[in-house]
This record gives sequence, C-alpha cells and structure tokens, in this order.
Amino acid sequence: MKYFRLATIAVLLLSASCNNNKKQYTPQELLQKAGKDPSMNAGKGKFNIDPPAGWQRMDTVMDGVAVTFLLGPVVPTEFRLNMNVVSESMQGYSLDTYFDKMSAPMSKYMQNFSAGSIGEKDIDGIQAKWMQYSHKQSGLDIAGLVYVIPKDGIAYVISCTAPKGQLEKYQAKFDEGIRSFHIL
Repeated sequence: MKYFRLATIAVLLLSASCNNNKKQYTPQELLQKAGKDPSMNAGKGKFNIDPPAGWQRMDTVMDGVAVTFLLGPVVPTEFRLNMNVVSESMQGYSLDTYFDKMSAPMSKYMQNFSAGSIGEKDIDGIQAKWMQYSHKQSGLDIAGLVYVIPKDGIAYVISCTAPKGQLEKYQAKFDEGIRSFHIL
C-alpha cells in the first residue's frame, strides 16, 4: 500500500502546490494542506472511471482529499501499478494556466523529477492536457503520466504510475482506464 499511497501524494502535490507559497512542505504536510483547501474535491461524485481488466477500484479519503484508485498488479520491483483521480476547482483558470500552475512545482517536490512529452487528448469528449514525467520515489525510479480534464470549472486530475522504463509496457491498461473516464 505504501507505494500507491506515495504515488497519490505526487498528484496531490500538483494540485496543492498551485499557490505561490514559498514554504517547503513535506508530502504529508501537502496532503494535509490540500485536504483543508476548499477548492479540493470539487468533482467528488461527479465522475466515473472503471478499472482496467484484472485491476481493482478503491474510493477513499486521505487527510480530507477524496481519491479514486485503480490498482493493478504488483510488478517485480514491488511497485503496485496504479491510476488515481483527484479533483479540484480550477478557480477560474484556463486549462493551459491551470496545467502550468499544477506542473511547475513538480520539480521542487519530486526527487530527480524530469518532465517528458506534453500533449493534448480527447477524453470523454473534452480536450485534456497530459504530461509524461519521471522521478525517484522511496528509492524506486518511477514513470508517470498525468492528465488534466477540465469541465465546468473543475480539474479532474488522473495520474498513472509504473516503474521507470515500463510505462509503455502498461500503456494499454492505462488507456483502458482513461477511455472509461466519464463525467456524470
């Protein structure tokens, strides 16, 4: 459980770090801060996403932040493949501005962070933005893919994580989950 929880904290760092506060926070402090932010959870109960075949879905609340996990198998590195969804009010920002504010602090809070490709994709009939990235987490090299889907002023942030070098291997499973995403 440790590894998928930390992967979620990475996504929460994105949304919790959109402010310009100069204070350095630990991942746990950022999670707690995000849970107290009234803009968090704006899309709770307003979407559905199905797990890829053979995966499990788990809806939970972590320090006040509603998270939907899609949990895959444990891979040989003892990392559990996962996708997770959190939501937040975009506070009037455009998709591009929100995406920039969300992704800019990643290098500050993620060890050995490296941004990769950025692009756009239609998800549930909505133009979304995505970014590939990598970082080190609990001694493991991790590859990630984050999507931001804007709808009615809410950002639905979906993160997909796998061991570094294996993102492409599991891309079909991640795509299966992404294709099932639907705003109610």
